[in-house]
Amino acid sequence: MPAVVFFGSPDFALPALEALIHTEYRPVLVVTQPDRPSGRGMAATPTPVNRRAGEAGIAVRTTGDLRNDEMTEYLQSFKPDFFVVVAFGKIFPGRILGIPSRECINVHASLLPAYRGASPVNMAVVGGDSFTGVSTIRMTEKLDAGPVFMQDVEPIDPMEDAGSLSGRLARRGAGLLLRTLRAIDDEGLVPLDQPGEGISSAPLLRKKDGLVPWHKTVFKVHDHIRGMNPWPGSHTYVRGKYIKIYKAQPAGTISSGRAPGEVIAADGDDILVACGAGTIRINKLQAEGKKPHDAGDFLRGFELGAGERFGEME
Repeated sequence: MPAVVFFGSPDFALPALEALIHTEYRPVLVVTQPDRPSGRGMAATPTPVNRRAGEAGIAVRTTGDLRNDEMTEYLQSFKPDFFVVVAFGKIFPGRILGIPSRECINVHASLLPAYRGASPVNMAVVGGDSFTGVSTIRMTEKLDAGPVFMQDVEPIDPMEDAGSLSGRLARRGAGLLLRTLRAIDDEGLVPLDQPGEGISSAPLLRKKDGLVPWHKTVFKVHDHIRGMNPWPGSHTYVRGKYIKIYKAQPAGTISSGRAPGEVIAADGDDILVACGAGTIRINKLQAEGKKPHDAGDFLRGFELGAGERFGEME
């Protein structure tokens, strides 16, 4: 059996790990990010990959540093044939990439060279794309720039958010990973260089990136809300109060004559807001310190009236 070391941390990496566990590519070691504070008590919490590997009886090493000599020697001691990397979140230095005897394979959630970087799923939704996909690539020291082994296409529903799309891509990526590993073993699959055209970036998102750009068209605003959920969270402010927006839908493309972010209606079960062009209906939202609510329940617990304006923190 080939010796596989798996690198990954979040939920996105779980389907790939699960797929390997039940095959000839069962990892001899899992490397994941260190425990991090989480929850109200901010207790140290292991990554989802750490928990699953432990349940499966696989050795686990936590680290956020792949550049020290001790880590290099530790990985070499396993004499790996393959490194498999799924959402680990670190650039691999050349001396680490040179350890496996066969390949270092990364599963990336886009059709490379589109959306290189940490947030490919978010950016595909924010961009209003009708499809995206997953790629398996040979890792290099340059981020997501290695030659491509295989790709699979996945459609994007115009109403879904990044969270639901990410789940499907994770599962599709797991299947693509197994096909890639077996094609390398059985057929000597050789990856092809990425084209020089069509390169785009998907940088690491921060909380501030979720601020709704009300000045854009209704479709761009809608895509932003979808693309920023569940992380970093689509949000806005009214009267200095933080409001998180979970779901919305375009309600009209004709200009309302109102300022971007202005509340056109807030009564019954309806919250209509003006965009730079067009109008959007807010279906689900949350006031700071409260639970998420549909628009009607939100209005019964939060004072919001026509003429008020969503926007940046004042």
